[in-house]
Amino acid sequence: MSGPNELRYTQNFLKSRALVEKIVDLAEIGAGMTVLEIGPGKGIITRELGKRVGETGRVVAVELDAELSAELRTKFRASPQVTIVQQDILQFDRQRLGQNYHVVSNIPFNITSDLLTFLLNLTNGATTAHLILQRDAIVGQDKGGNATETFKSLLIKPLYAVAIAHDFSKADFSPRPSVETALFAFKQLAEPLIDVADYALYADFLAFVSKDRVGEGAWRKLFSKRQLAALPAVAHGRGLKSQSFDGMVGAFELFLNANKSKHKIVAGMLHQLRDEQQRRLKINRAGGHHRSKSSGRSRRR
Repeated sequence: MSGPNELRYTQNFLKSRALVEKIVDLAEIGAGMTVLEIGPGKGIITRELGKRVGETGRVVAVELDAELSAELRTKFRASPQVTIVQQDILQFDRQRLGQNYHVVSNIPFNITSDLLTFLLNLTNGATTAHLILQRDAIVGQDKGGNATETFKSLLIKPLYAVAIAHDFSKADFSPRPSVETALFAFKQLAEPLIDVADYALYADFLAFVSKDRVGEGAWRKLFSKRQLAALPAVAHGRGLKSQSFDGMVGAFELFLNANKSKHKIVAGMLHQLRDEQQRRLKINRAGGHHRSKSSGRSRRR
């Protein structure tokens, strides 16, 4: 476990308790609920969550840093509904939370992708999640400044309704973050928009198409010219940022049903894409951008 002297990262504190109250209001946290918080830091959100769930509810706050965890246990020793767990969140056993749990967190931006995969999934995903995220993780932008989908939003939307619940000012944090942030609301759909049995193939399909950022090579490997012409909602030559969610789902459904012989082309592509991302991350760190292990799992708020 890294000590406090190794926490070489920017700490973004939410400055206003009133803003924290608003966040928890927007998350609709109430008595008896089970809530997971990630990286509670100094416990400003934890305290409000504990109040809302009451004696019949539970708040499980997972903090990697040993010193912060000890401070939090002392701070909340008179609040039996609050449990502090010192652990890497990506190793946390969500079975401890039961089937119906909610997440409210100001999460570390540099593990956003891994955390979203961990929290929002078919098998043991959260019922709802309200997460303070870097805005461009979920909402992209084209050259004209128009909002677009991202790879992560296209992965999530078959499983969860996604909305921006609140846009933050940089002045809401101390010190000010270098990126635009928002509170994103995720609500689990009663029925996934893509069949559970086909979701893994959908994820591989997205990963395959995402690698072709400007040309049509990936699309041409998966579809005939006639099929591409029948997909007017898909701007199939300009990368994922040009695609609508409905267009991508329509393209996948055609691929799923009409091009079964080509399913093997995309098999395993999501895993390959993530391996490539990890390699790039290691290269960036080796180039002088390294942050300690603690910076990837915990930030003081």
